[in-house]
Amino acid sequence: MISVSDFLNWKSDPVTKAFFQAAQERVEECKDILSTSAGNDTLYDRFLVGMIHAYRELQEFRVEDFD
Repeated sequence: MISVSDFLNWKSDPVTKAFFQAAQERVEECKDILSTSAGNDTLYDRFLVGMIHAYRELQEFRVEDFD
């Protein structure tokens, strides 16, 4: 089990913050691609939507998720 203190320390670590910033940048990149090319390739559209969903789910982890 992960303690609340360990989780908060991890969330405040510079490497963790950089990782979450990179994840957010990937979300924005996917949204940009979709905004200019959605409908051209529906399979690729769904791939990008899945990527956005996965990165957002990762960003929403809370310490309560580990209890």
